[in-house]
Amino acid sequence: MLGLAGRVGAQAVGYSRFRAMVSASCIVPPRPRARGLVVRNETMEQRLTRAKGYPYARPSTSFIFCNGHAYTFPNSSWVPPSHWNGSLQALQQLQVTAADGSTCRLQTVLEREGVEDSALLSADGKPLPLTPILAIGSNAGPEQLGRKFPIDLFPAGVVVPVIQCVLQDFDVVYAPLISSYGSATATLEHSPGTSVAVFITYLTPLLQQRMHETEGAYNLCKLTDVQLLEGVSLQHHTDGEQPVQVQSTVYQYNHQHGTLHMPFTNPGRSPVALAEIQAHGRQFPALSQVQMQAALKAALRQVTEDELPGHGGAAHQLLAASITHHTEGGMQQQHSEDLDGWIMTNLTQHSLRRARVQALTKAAEPFKYSSCEVMMVIGTALSTSVK
Repeated sequence: MLGLAGRVGAQAVGYSRFRAMVSASCIVPPRPRARGLVVRNETMEQRLTRAKGYPYARPSTSFIFCNGHAYTFPNSSWVPPSHWNGSLQALQQLQVTAADGSTCRLQTVLEREGVEDSALLSADGKPLPLTPILAIGSNAGPEQLGRKFPIDLFPAGVVVPVIQCVLQDFDVVYAPLISSYGSATATLEHSPGTSVAVFITYLTPLLQQRMHETEGAYNLCKLTDVQLLEGVSLQHHTDGEQPVQVQSTVYQYNHQHGTLHMPFTNPGRSPVALAEIQAHGRQFPALSQVQMQAALKAALRQVTEDELPGHGGAAHQLLAASITHHTEGGMQQQHSEDLDGWIMTNLTQHSLRRARVQALTKAAEPFKYSSCEVMMVIGTALSTSVK
């Protein structure tokens, strides 16, 4: 999986240049043998809930993800790692709030959770480098972070600052992908005039490697000349509040085939934004996860394991009708059982899911932002990196 990604990534840019790019940045190369992400002992009901729950709940402010739990704090309290001056004091002194409403310093949380120094410090006692990677979809949700960073894989502890941001001139849209856990997933698209609510995760080299392993079908990209307003909510930004800092360069996992455009054959087809992700000045139509699943079900009902759709036909017309219906009136309750059955086929019939993904990639268009450099190619569009 990621071993293939490393080879493909090296081939894409030339191996020596690939290594040089990695060394010159805070990006770590993939491990020779990746460890897949497997969630064990889920019931089918839990798997359906997970598929339909994407991109999952996230706090309304910045938080520290530590050993499976989210500890929130006001955005204005955040001190970016670039201002830490070789010490963890600014991080340790954060006043955080646990799920039960209790407050304490983060240092107290780290001690209580048994986080070892090696989780955040190098052998010489200096803070490990933390790379900012955008979290536009599920990576901003504590539920998904818990699946990606289980404590049994990280006995020294897991600490991830997850900082609320506003990204200008972009939107969060659907990728041409039905994931191996059943969700229609997100990618980023250039959208001048749109401001979208996102987060960034600050990852140590070890956690960064792990995150790579869970991002099959995506490219790790370096975006430059952006306006990422760090440490402010979309609402507060609209009200005139200033961010903690503004970043012009950030890393991002973007789908290898770009953005899904719908309806497939309509000359006015468009990216489709995630309705669950807030944005101001949104240019694209938006669907919720359940609405998008219903639209894909209608569009792909003609797809079998052996036969993929061409460039027209009944499936595409159904997609156009589905988009109109669900945007105007929402999904009707009587269709939910049929939709669950369709999602279950994606969860249990892997070759059929892959055929559907191949069909979606034919309706995709490349990422439209020009100041984007692919740093790493992770797997292929058909990778199964999360189960």
